[in-house]
Amino acid sequence: MKQTKLQAALLVLLILAAMTFGLADAQALEPKIPNPSREFYSNDFADILDSDTERDIVSMGESTFKAKEGGQVVFVSMDSLDGAAIEEYANTLFNKWGIGTKDKGVLFILSMQERRSRIEVGYGYEGVLTDLESNKLLKKFSQLNEEVGIDGAVKIIYSDICSIVTGDGDSVQYPETREAVDQGDAGSSFVKEHPILTAVMVIIILILVVLDFILTGGQVTFFILRMAAAASRRGGGGGRNSGGGGRSGGGGSSSGF
Repeated sequence: MKQTKLQAALLVLLILAAMTFGLADAQALEPKIPNPSREFYSNDFADILDSDTERDIVSMGESTFKAKEGGQVVFVSMDSLDGAAIEEYANTLFNKWGIGTKDKGVLFILSMQERRSRIEVGYGYEGVLTDLESNKLLKKFSQLNEEVGIDGAVKIIYSDICSIVTGDGDSVQYPETREAVDQGDAGSSFVKEHPILTAVMVIIILILVVLDFILTGGQVTFFILRMAAAASRRGGGGGRNSGGGGRSGGGGSSSGF
C-alpha cells in the first residue's frame, strides 16, 4: 500500500516536472508569429521599405513561384523578436506560414531592434541554397546596407535568392567572406538566458527519474518518453499569395548587420 502511494506521488511529480519543462521549452521555441500580409512575398512589418521596392519584391516573388512551380521566396522585417533568437523565430514563422510548395521555400528575415538577419531554407531547397551561400548573402547584405541603405540592400539580396532558386545562381556576386557560417542553436536561447533555472529543472527531473527506476523499474519514465516521441511525429498546394505548406528544418544562416 505504501509503495503504491509512493508510485502515485512519483507519477504526479514526474508529470508536473515534464509539464513545467515543456512549458518553458514551448515559450522559448514558439514565439508569437504575425499573420502574413495579403501579398505574402513582402511582409514589411518594421516599415523599412518604400512602396516601389515592395512592389518589386512581390513581382519577383510571383515570377519565381511561376518559374519553379510553387517555389516561394518570402521577405519579412520585424521591429523586434521579443527576446526570441532569430533562428527559432524564423523556423517557427516558416513552418506556420507553410512557405513553399513541396518544401521549396526560402525566408529572408530582418529584426531591426536586435540588428539580426537570417535566411531560412526549406527542405526542398537545402541542396540549392547552401548554408555557406546563405552566409555569404547575409554578409553581402550587411555591406550593401552601409553602401546603398537598407531598402536597396533588401531588394538586391531578395533578387539574388530568387536567381539562385530559379537556376541563375552564376549571376550572383559575393563579397569576400570568411568560410565560417553563423548558425545559432534554435533550441538554446532559454538555456542561455536562464542557466540556473535550467540546471535546477534538469536536476529535479534526474532525481525523479532515478526514483522512478528504483520504485517502478522506469515505467513512468518510459511512458512519458513514449508520449513525447508520439507527439514529435507531427509534421498543400498554395497559390501565389499564400503558403504552399512548406517546412524548414533549420537550414540557412544568421548574421548581424
